Amino acid sequence: MIKRERGEIELARRARFTSVSPTVAMAQAADARRQRGLEVIDLTIGEPDQPTPRHIVAAAECALRKGWTRYTSAAGLGELRAAVARRYNDDHALALDPDETMICCGGKHALYLVCQAILDRGDEVIVPSPHWPSFEQAVRLAGARPVIVRAEERKSFHVSARMIARAIGTRTRAVILNSPANPTSAVIAEEELLAIARVARRRRLVVLYDDAYARLIYGKTESAPYRRLRETLGERLVILGTASKTYCMTGWRIGWVLGSRSIVAACVALASHSTQCPTTFAQVGAIQALAGPQAQVHQMAKEYLRRRDAVLPALRAIPGVECVEPEGGFYLFPNVKAYVGARPGATVDFARLLLDRIGVGVVPGEAFGAPGHLRISFARPTAETLEGVSRMKTLLRQLGAS
Repeated sequence: MIKRERGEIELARRARFTSVSPTVAMAQAADARRQRGLEVIDLTIGEPDQPTPRHIVAAAECALRKGWTRYTSAAGLGELRAAVARRYNDDHALALDPDETMICCGGKHALYLVCQAILDRGDEVIVPSPHWPSFEQAVRLAGARPVIVRAEERKSFHVSARMIARAIGTRTRAVILNSPANPTSAVIAEEELLAIARVARRRRLVVLYDDAYARLIYGKTESAPYRRLRETLGERLVILGTASKTYCMTGWRIGWVLGSRSIVAACVALASHSTQCPTTFAQVGAIQALAGPQAQVHQMAKEYLRRRDAVLPALRAIPGVECVEPEGGFYLFPNVKAYVGARPGATVDFARLLLDRIGVGVVPGEAFGAPGHLRISFARPTAETLEGVSRMKTLLRQLGAS
């Protein structure tokens, strides 16, 4: 909560009760240390360490030279909307019309717009947890109430139709799904996804499906069954997508909403009074990302699998530390309760200690509704991540397990 100093203008309630994202706050703390000239192994960052592929950069540079610096439609460039639709059709056999697609300023903007478009005060939204903090805040900013349901660590943080069904009430309007999940890196199995979809259809719920990490899945399952989900849910399926993780374009701020014409039109109207449109030449770069070669996407998934397999054993080798195996994405979510205990805020204190004493930045589990855990990004060079884990092991040894 933001406190008001004496004599300052009183802020609106939504501003007073909304703080900076905890993941952003920890990244800022790590950067502040770096700015002081101190060494930092920053494992807070939820973005690929690889550069944006050269052919994407070249497309944006060319667009700049050609004067693509003016407004576009609030729905985004028609060419980019078509490229998004083709990508989902090619990868998932999901047929989309242009009116069912809009381009926005990253995945967070997509989430915010859809929540503003479909939620009213008093509505409830089911949010499986551990969860990305922006899910909860986007619901609250729309005047609705997030209903948090806990995925169990002993079940590898898997989300089930049963846990969703048990949380549905008379005011439930929607459910948010994220697979692979941030921060647990858990993947919802195809049949479980379809079971959730059937529950949502019966109870007339909207399913908001965040697929930010959908191209980074390990194992046999390559992606969500979008076509079957849409056959089950119809206009009640909304996909929130982004170029950020898949194409190493986090700073480009390109995302999209895929859904019914009415929801997309509402999101476009909201954007027209706020952001208007994403950066025009960034949209041109995104066209090349989606329509161009996809080999690097597959190579990146293989690289993260290699990194996971190198770092996970080192983390599990720390006595008293438990860690579920990531099934996608690029996060480890170890349980360190044996060292920090269950006191509220204990993991926050430990994360600060890690940064201040040994220069290792991680995100405490409190940020995701899971105290006693840490989110460690392995979207960093393997040697750097292993060094961070080694330093953490040394500090934990000094603290001793309870």
